[in-house]
Amino acid sequence: KQWYQRRVAITAGIVGVIVTHMDTVTWTGEEFLPWIEEELGLGIEDVIFSGEDTSYSKLLGDIHSICKDPPYKMTIDHENFLRFFKINNNQVKLIKSTNRAVDSFKKMKDGFEEIKKAFSGKDLIDLLFEFNTWMDHQILVAQKKMTEENNFTFYGESAANEAGHIANMTNQLKAILYDIRVETAGVQSEHGVEQARRCPHCNEVWFKIEGCDGSTTCGNRPSQHAIIDVRDPSFGVLGTYTFKWNSTGLTITKTGTKDIRTKGQNKKGENKKSFGCGKSINWKAMPLVELPSDLKEAHRVNTDDVQLLPDSLAGASGWNREVDGMLKQKGKSLKTEKARNGEGKAGSGYLPWV
Repeated sequence: KQWYQRRVAITAGIVGVIVTHMDTVTWTGEEFLPWIEEELGLGIEDVIFSGEDTSYSKLLGDIHSICKDPPYKMTIDHENFLRFFKINNNQVKLIKSTNRAVDSFKKMKDGFEEIKKAFSGKDLIDLLFEFNTWMDHQILVAQKKMTEENNFTFYGESAANEAGHIANMTNQLKAILYDIRVETAGVQSEHGVEQARRCPHCNEVWFKIEGCDGSTTCGNRPSQHAIIDVRDPSFGVLGTYTFKWNSTGLTITKTGTKDIRTKGQNKKGENKKSFGCGKSINWKAMPLVELPSDLKEAHRVNTDDVQLLPDSLAGASGWNREVDGMLKQKGKSLKTEKARNGEGKAGSGYLPWV
């Protein structure tokens, strides 16, 4: 799980699992598959099982059957370089600084787990989203604090070691944030959209959220419609919270609300503006329209947006540019060497299956 979380930025969709020693267990592969998603939440769909009685040809055939073409091209930059490679030393002072930050982050989450027990329903959902945003910001706070406490400049002979320690700490914080985001994603309402159909009279495209598959009129909107959750218009108004962390622990205070309904909606979540042509239509008889990709594909939780060494840290932008330049130059050298050795087009090939 930790390997996948640190590399998901460039391996999402191309990572699989091989479960070995199947001859030593009593459960079957079919029983194990749901556990992978339930317990790990990795979004990994390709799983192969093997044991002593699995032949070489069978295992190789199973792997080839799910390998995707064309070969995956992997580009390394300063960001995922720090995700893949550990470049920091074991200096005790810096390890302790990292441990303090990680320990505080864990205590923030533990404190939240206790406090949230007093919330339920919509308030709990709003609280989860606000806490996720706050914890996201706390990673940047921890990065700046570690930089200042240890006088990091990301310049000179110690630059790589300093960047490595920041990345090491951030990777551990991102693992905690990942669990928070998994929980947050679990309370998001499913959009419930399986089909889109086009009005044969005016070409307006519709999603059916409620009602039957028979006759209606073009423009007949759901009785209650909110921008965030089609189940309840109250979800168009979100609760806002203030989080404070100090030596006594985490405190949370509800500070107000924010209205995110569109200008075309009233307080009930109903749309004031009219849509459609008003002519009679039959849902089943209307032409199908391909769903947008963001509705067809399941959302995979990740922390790719959290930078391991953000440019906002004093001196970090210079180190990032230098590493990108070095990696780019190394890539050119490898291409030249492969071309000289007649190895074909450089940069293409399969990543190891893990």
